[in-house]
Amino acid sequence: MELAWIWIPISVFAALMQAVRTAAQKTLNQSMSTMGTTYVRSLFGMPTLLVFLGAAMLYTGHGVPDFDPAFLLYTATAALTQVLATALLIYMFRLKNFAVGTMLTKTDVILTALIGTALFSEQVTQLGWVALVVVVCGTILMLAGKMGTAAFRASGETFSGLLAGRPTQIALLCALLFSLSYLLLREAMLELGTQHHFLWRAGWTVVLATGLQTVGLGIWLAVKEPAVFSQMWPLRGIASFIGLTSALGSIGWYSAFALQNASYVRAVGQIEAVFTLAISWLYFREKITMLELVGIGITVAGVLMFRLI
Repeated sequence: MELAWIWIPISVFAALMQAVRTAAQKTLNQSMSTMGTTYVRSLFGMPTLLVFLGAAMLYTGHGVPDFDPAFLLYTATAALTQVLATALLIYMFRLKNFAVGTMLTKTDVILTALIGTALFSEQVTQLGWVALVVVVCGTILMLAGKMGTAAFRASGETFSGLLAGRPTQIALLCALLFSLSYLLLREAMLELGTQHHFLWRAGWTVVLATGLQTVGLGIWLAVKEPAVFSQMWPLRGIASFIGLTSALGSIGWYSAFALQNASYVRAVGQIEAVFTLAISWLYFREKITMLELVGIGITVAGVLMFRLI
């Protein structure tokens, strides 16, 4: 397999692991708070990430990086923006009429490309822009088919009113923060030097970022929700599964970021919505609408376009 496009199957694998993890989190969330469920994926995922880092160091022969200030700043800021974006996403789901907001969170792909080309090292080709738009359109169609028109009529508001509503504003801020986190992680790995193997760069970045999130969120939970820690041991089976799939997904995302533009990686990663629909159909026995099928076709077509870039 050519290294030039190996990032595509890596991104697809990461999306699959994320979809599986999310499905498992739905089950765990019935017995644990949302923030506790979020913490489980990083805490129980750290052993796998450390094993990956060790394996990457043995395979590549590279040791400990210099940890220059730029790398540390990029990684720490990315870890913080991810936590803030996740918290906003959770808050948005608690609000009424979040359907439009949910769709707008998918604009993180376009925002990543726009901000990346303006302020970071992203270089997006004309075909790349077309593929980005195609993937986002397909994802939005899948979400629209999933939610149905009733989700948009819940409060009797007009569509323009929903666009100007609080859930939409939060969604756009959420998308912005996620976009910044992707770009910052990409820059962090570039700071480690492109002459080094991508697995080594991904390993150090994912361990540092996840470690900072684990410590930070752990302190927050110890103050706000200390009962979460006593709930983990009885639920260690599903918690370990969530940690494993989360870690594998993170390894995939970070490895892909080490190889390719953040906007391209996240666009291919939108195929997660396809996996989510498949899991909903196979495991939760939910029906798939025609609009969702059309969205699946468009999303897959957009992902395949990246093979031509």
